[in-house]
Amino acid sequence: MILQSSRNPNGNWAAKRAAELANLSKSRFLAAASHDLRQPLQTFKLLQGALRQQIKDEEALTLLDKAERAVETMAGMLATLLDINQLETGVIHPILVNFPVNEIFMGLKAELADQALRKGLSFRVVPCGLSVRSDWRLLEQMARNVLTNAFRYTDQGKILLGARRRGGTLTIEVWDTGLGISKDQIPRIFEDYYQVDDPRQRGGLGLGLAIVQRLGGLLGHAVSVRSEVGKGSVFSISIAHAHATPASIPRKEEPARKRDSSLLGNILVIEDEVPIRELLELTFNKEGHRVISAASGEAALALVEGSGMRPDLLITDYYLVGGMSGVQAAAAVRAALGSQVPVIVLTGDVRKTTLDEIAEYGYVSIQKPMKLAALSAAVQQLLDASQPAAQASTAAAPAQVLAGAESAPTIFVVDDDRETRDAMQILLSQAGYGVKTFANARTFLDSYRPGEKGCLVTDVRMPGMGGFEMLAQLATTGRLLPAIVLTGQGDVAMAVEAMRAGAVDFIEKPADPETLLSCVGRALRQAASPAERSAWRAAAAMRVAGLTARERQVLDLVVAGHPNKVIAARLDISQRTVETHRAAVMEKMDASSISDLVRLEMAARVGDAQL
Repeated sequence: MILQSSRNPNGNWAAKRAAELANLSKSRFLAAASHDLRQPLQTFKLLQGALRQQIKDEEALTLLDKAERAVETMAGMLATLLDINQLETGVIHPILVNFPVNEIFMGLKAELADQALRKGLSFRVVPCGLSVRSDWRLLEQMARNVLTNAFRYTDQGKILLGARRRGGTLTIEVWDTGLGISKDQIPRIFEDYYQVDDPRQRGGLGLGLAIVQRLGGLLGHAVSVRSEVGKGSVFSISIAHAHATPASIPRKEEPARKRDSSLLGNILVIEDEVPIRELLELTFNKEGHRVISAASGEAALALVEGSGMRPDLLITDYYLVGGMSGVQAAAAVRAALGSQVPVIVLTGDVRKTTLDEIAEYGYVSIQKPMKLAALSAAVQQLLDASQPAAQASTAAAPAQVLAGAESAPTIFVVDDDRETRDAMQILLSQAGYGVKTFANARTFLDSYRPGEKGCLVTDVRMPGMGGFEMLAQLATTGRLLPAIVLTGQGDVAMAVEAMRAGAVDFIEKPADPETLLSCVGRALRQAASPAERSAWRAAAAMRVAGLTARERQVLDLVVAGHPNKVIAARLDISQRTVETHRAAVMEKMDASSISDLVRLEMAARVGDAQL
């Protein structure tokens, strides 16, 4: 039978084809499962972002921090379901930068402290003052996977995370006092789905160490282990290019916390969008200020002149209904009061002419989407710098709402998951946007009218009409609306398809609230300012022009959706060389993700035509 099979090329081909189909089926299943599981995680993250804007109590904020770390850990565990497949197809690529190892160490210490406490283990992290050149996210994942493995197989004693330097190499080490691994099992622990024999249920998929090994090969970091049964194990990750002087890496901006202050004041709010106006009223009333609000400059002027209220500070939107802009309205109020009260102008227009106009009047500008904590801190700072607010003040008149006021730009959310829609509505509303949600693409297309200003945020996979088909229909009718595509199964091919379908951005679920708000703001600014969009495209074209011929070839193939192994075969170079060129392209293009790279490359095509 063996001899006959070896002489049957058709039989070998059929077996190979069956294996390929099985592998493809597995990949599709994991992608589908990932998408479905990311939906509730997306809801969690959006609700946490909205909740952070409401909570002021320090103890509650600490609990929220822990909840956010737990969600991040869940998202990371979910991501491992796709990591093996992505590593095989070349979707994951390193972005090499210099950064201090201690950034990873301290993050893992905070993330795993509760787990150590629950198991009664001593968890010690030895600080490290050195920097390395690596991919921060991928190296952190390697260290996390090794630590998670140590916690899983250690029931008593301690776990230690530290680093040793030998010459120009830094070795990250994880020590544990767990079960240990026999010599015959050590070669197998890095295999897919392999788990050390243990009569107790340990959980997990047996993929953690396999991912560590493959990421180590991708980054050029050697991975080793030494162990003794019954005494514990030591896992090591060796990284070349260690530096004595640490460099900083980007960190997520922490929300500003309002400092304690007894200085309160009368605040006049001018805002024509009802949800934003009500949010500002609620926020500053809760802080103890007295708030009066109006929907236009004319209404604000009438309130000041009619009620006798003398505001200590004015907050206004830049674009208002009626005949006055926010800048003009503030100037009119100042003139009526005969006082140079401090003014904060809220604007999503970041054009130089607009910002120069605000600065010329001596006003403070805060860009939308605003963070309430940052706005609150600015209000307090301006009140502290001005004369003390009068303690006695007439009661604030009720806010006036002008009938028929035009709507500000609206964010249209299309997602079949109700909890995701609700969470996005809360987050985007609190950030100052008007929001309309739709459960499917057809409902949105039927209700949307040409000329409505705003931005579309849509899921890809929905019952009936999908997100890409909806964008295509929008394009055929000539209804231009900047679109941001959300998906739970992001890869290069998906990013390319999204951009070609007309999306201005592409975000993989679960999206951070800050990332979503940043994308929405960028989409609205570019839609409102053709000159800014043109300048951005020209800048993208200049970045592409700075690539070498080989880097441009790699860029074209990456954007076409080809994995590293295919690119290597096409260009007749090694896969390692492809990875090097790919990292260089990401750095020169200043792209932090595949969606960034695709967006810049496609913008550069238009920019080339303009240059």
